[in-house]
Amino acid sequence: MKFDLLKHTSAGTILGLAACLVVTACGGGSSSSPVTTPVVTTPDVLNPPGPGHFDTATFIKTISLADVTAALPKEVTAVIKPLYAVDTYKITYTTTDTGGRSVVASGLAAIPRKTGSLASPVLSYQHATIKTNAEAPSNHATADEPAVLFASMGYLVSATDYVGYGVTRGLPHPYLLATPTALSVADFMTATARWRQTQSIADNGQVFLTGYSEGAYASMATLRYLTQNRAGALPVSTYIGAGPYDVVLTLNAMLDAVRKENPIVGALISPGFLKKLGANDRANVRNLLLSSALGSNSDIVFDPAFLDNFLNDDDAAIIAQSNVNDWTPQSPISFFHGRDDTTVPYGNTDSAFQAMTRRGAGTLLDRMDCPVKPAEHIPCVPAFLVNDITRLGTLAKGL
Repeated sequence: MKFDLLKHTSAGTILGLAACLVVTACGGGSSSSPVTTPVVTTPDVLNPPGPGHFDTATFIKTISLADVTAALPKEVTAVIKPLYAVDTYKITYTTTDTGGRSVVASGLAAIPRKTGSLASPVLSYQHATIKTNAEAPSNHATADEPAVLFASMGYLVSATDYVGYGVTRGLPHPYLLATPTALSVADFMTATARWRQTQSIADNGQVFLTGYSEGAYASMATLRYLTQNRAGALPVSTYIGAGPYDVVLTLNAMLDAVRKENPIVGALISPGFLKKLGANDRANVRNLLLSSALGSNSDIVFDPAFLDNFLNDDDAAIIAQSNVNDWTPQSPISFFHGRDDTTVPYGNTDSAFQAMTRRGAGTLLDRMDCPVKPAEHIPCVPAFLVNDITRLGTLAKGL
């Protein structure tokens, strides 16, 4: 996701049902020859087979402090000051796909080049929707990659590609499916922690989660999984921006926008109408929406389950498989969102904030509205980065 060239990709409002959160990425940065090495465990590093097992570590390159600084958009240079050069590695690890099958996936580990033995906080960064495999973090270790920026601020960064990207390209990406999304993130956090032990890269026990758009959704799904399954220490803080936490609300809002622009087309893709048609007709509409939204340049397979549930008028299935707005957190969550967001409606933040408050977690929550005008999805990204780094920086130790 290139900081100064963030563009929402959509083939028109009608395609927003399938294209919400699609953010393009651009290349850049220096290159060097990758070196792949098998990870060798030592007796004090447990790395059992199964979810969270790390496999190999491939050194990609070192990105200089000057390159990271130069890649920052002018909107944030007055506030964000990178501190370190960054070493980048492609890590392969074991997780599960949408069908619950074991797969070897990949992600990016970004390590700041610090002097001395100061232990660092860990940050798990979840990327927004991307259309091509080249944009996945482990294939995009460049100066303008957000994971690299966070590492340059002093964090030990883990950024999974998600299933469907990286070495799992060709498998369905579990788009807006909470459990497989959370597992791909949580398993990568485990794998990178085990790998860092083999390299004597010390962390200080602090963990943070962050992401924007689909990355915010993935962060929320992961936090829920960690909380409900007691899977390790909970994050010090989770800072998320403009995520579709309430997928039912998001898709209904998108459909309302279609109906206003084109009532005839809106009627044709209405779940109530399509439910009366055969499964093949619904599948044809779903495939048309996905292919039109992603375009001919996409090389990623998106699991269509969230759209199938919507077009089948099955809100219960969406709530069960996709929604991450209504549960009880046990660690702080900071929300960021633009009130003018027509890509991911602001109601998503309202929905999550209110549901969690009703469950008694109000003291753990806070939110900030995007200050730019209009406060739309993409224009709010620089403000999100500034507030993300500033807010986490007040909590993080050892930067």
